[in-house]
Amino acid sequence: QSTIYDRSGKVLLAKLGTDRREIVAFENVPTELLDATTAIEDKTFWENSGFDPLAFISATIDTLQGNGRGASTITQQLVRNRLLPADVIAPDADIYQRKLKEIIQSIRLTEAYPGDAGKQAIITAYLNNNYYGNRSYGVAAAAQTYWKKDLKDLTLAQWAILAGIPKSPSNYDLVQNAVDETYLDENGKEQ
Repeated sequence: QSTIYDRSGKVLLAKLGTDRREIVAFENVPTELLDATTAIEDKTFWENSGFDPLAFISATIDTLQGNGRGASTITQQLVRNRLLPADVIAPDADIYQRKLKEIIQSIRLTEAYPGDAGKQAIITAYLNNNYYGNRSYGVAAAAQTYWKKDLKDLTLAQWAILAGIPKSPSNYDLVQNAVDETYLDENGKEQ
């Protein structure tokens, strides 16, 4: 979204566009969200070279046995979503060629951004660019969209939900899949 402020730069006048994106710095990403994300998406993120050969072999065996699943690291997902050209990721493109390019570029990206600082930059880019459903890109935008809160003010359960959404943003979209329910609060008032 584009935001328009008055000349003082303090009063928000309008937001244009339908997609929401808010950028968050690594220092402002809660540790619990980092832990939840790496636990769900890439257990070896902090140690791997952008590619996890053991996860790849395990996923290949599962796929050959008819239980297909993904094995892309966080770095591979970032490369696929942000760095590979459209013709490589098109639905009719050769999946093996795409996977090979994805692995090579992931290793190169990790080499270009070495050490802890590099891993921090990679996961920050991943968290700021992921689609979290309901036209929200990045964890900070998703926190505002779903709970109308800053990322730092979410609960552990909310961080865990955010970490899981990128697996299937359409299926886990909290607004599109919401169910209206009526209940009585502690004062007996209908909510």
